[in-house]
Amino acid sequence: MSLLSLTVQWIDDNFSLRHATLQAKPFRGSHTSKAIADAFDGMLQTWCIPKTSVHVVLRDNARNMIKGMNDAGLPSLPCAAHTLQLVVHEGLLSQRSVADALAIGRKIVGHFKHSPLAYSCLEDIQLEIGQPAKRLQQDVQTRWNSTFYMIQSLIEQKRALGVFVSEHELPDNLTAHQWALLEKVVTVLGPFEELTRKVSSSEAMAADVIPAVTVLQRFLSRETDDDHGIKTMKGTLAAAVRRRFSDVEEQPLYSIATLLDPR
Repeated sequence: MSLLSLTVQWIDDNFSLRHATLQAKPFRGSHTSKAIADAFDGMLQTWCIPKTSVHVVLRDNARNMIKGMNDAGLPSLPCAAHTLQLVVHEGLLSQRSVADALAIGRKIVGHFKHSPLAYSCLEDIQLEIGQPAKRLQQDVQTRWNSTFYMIQSLIEQKRALGVFVSEHELPDNLTAHQWALLEKVVTVLGPFEELTRKVSSSEAMAADVIPAVTVLQRFLSRETDDDHGIKTMKGTLAAAVRRRFSDVEEQPLYSIATLLDPR
């Protein structure tokens, strides 16, 4: 069942940021722009919120959502976290060697996820070599940073996995080159993970977006010796950031928020 929710944020008389979820309603039928606009109109009317009081609606990047807000006559901005998800998804798929290493990593994590005996053996090894007993993180397609955390957990447990594979079988294993590749991927994706956490917090502001995008572009345009093996991925990430955030400085809501931010 699909749900459409109405969450509001506002500044109270003491200039403190407040937020509340007012409504979550089933959204049946076709998700056309008209249906979305009508549903939003209905929720605003239920809570006696005039459209003139709506400063901006935060939405995802789907075309029906964009048109729905336009049809409803509501100013809107795309979700920066969702845009970052699309950017990183492009980057990870752009280089075959990276995609192959990730696929093997998922097989390894999946093996321990579905085999209590294998995980128990890995846990014993972790304790024997003086590492804390930690589970490997499984990634999910709809959250790019879960892939980042999966790679991190694999790298953290590299030594324990090396001992495990010398005594037990795995469905697949990473080569030395692939381990080095994943370490470079983590370094490149680090700023994306930090930004995703920042823009996903309850205290995130529109003023955070332009400075963050500028920092990402500078980071990705800087060439280093560690780029060997991931140049295609890094180039694709840079191009995707430029394309998907191309009009960010032309959006009055972003530019005004940034100019007025005392930071």
